Amino acid sequence: MKQMMTIAGGVLFAIAIISLIVGGASFVQIIQFQNQLDSRGQVNKTISEVTGYEEFNKQELKGKQDTMVNSFIIAGIFGSIGVGLAIAGKSKAAQ
Repeated sequence: MKQMMTIAGGVLFAIAIISLIVGGASFVQIIQFQNQLDSRGQVNKTISEVTGYEEFNKQELKGKQDTMVNSFIIAGIFGSIGVGLAIAGKSKAAQ
């Protein structure tokens, strides 16, 4: 039982690390996308607003931000549970 708790804690902590990596990659994508939108010329911005493509850009940016936030939330939850299980598995008295 003690080993199972420690192993489960390690697995959950690994999931947390993967989620942190995904969240960080999403953050980089958001920065790149915002820089790409800011670097457009005035004519391109006006055409995008008239054709409705600007709304699509806002939705895409919102989706990327949601992905980043969700990844960090998952990392926090799984990380705290993983660390708790690992500590409980290490400190639990042998039965």
